[in-house]
Amino acid sequence: MITHLALLKKKAEYEQLLKVIQKYAAIYTDEMWSYLYAQSVSGAEALLAAEPVLDFISWDVTVKDALTALEKMRSFHRDAFLMVVADISVSPMAYLKPGIFPGALLMKPVNRQDLEQVMKDLFEVLTKRFDCGQADTFLVETREGKQYIPLGQIDYFEAKEKKIFVRTKSCEYGFYDALEALEDRLPAGFVRCHRSYIVNMKRARNLNLSEHVIVMADDVEVPFSRSYRKALKEYLKDE
Repeated sequence: MITHLALLKKKAEYEQLLKVIQKYAAIYTDEMWSYLYAQSVSGAEALLAAEPVLDFISWDVTVKDALTALEKMRSFHRDAFLMVVADISVSPMAYLKPGIFPGALLMKPVNRQDLEQVMKDLFEVLTKRFDCGQADTFLVETREGKQYIPLGQIDYFEAKEKKIFVRTKSCEYGFYDALEALEDRLPAGFVRCHRSYIVNMKRARNLNLSEHVIVMADDVEVPFSRSYRKALKEYLKDE
């Protein structure tokens, strides 16, 4: 599943953009797509409150408070491909900077020819990122398609019901694998803490030794067994 979020002032602009995105999504990808749309920053923030895994963002910086919100949003969705939508009323210095780092720019008023060219160029870059496996993401393949999950959003992996489940703040995805094999493939920071769990210690807030749980940044509690207690304490000490 590839998720696209659009913040655009006018619905007609979004409908024009959506048609072209759907066209190139069908040409360049085999995955299913999910489309989220808001006309205001508050509407976009309501969609983002569920912390969806975003792959592609179209963000209209002419919307009220959109620039300020964009910098905040990018701190949480740094791995998503960003296309800034702007016009001559907004200085390029406001959005062409390291904290925002857009991958594409679409200027308004938008004509069909320019939109087609921007989308064609954008999808060529976007699909190369997927083809490379996205080093900072974890790939889950299901019957619905491929889901690239930023490693920084993962709380833990759990083995249950003969499957492995990867858990983020708001989503859970199941797939078939062995926890032992997964442990060998995951990067540093993912630590075995229980026979059924691998935890992302980079998202851990503290270790509750009396209750044998790891408290995560979003207050989720992950159990750990006594046999892994020493390794967890040593990891936290090294960090």
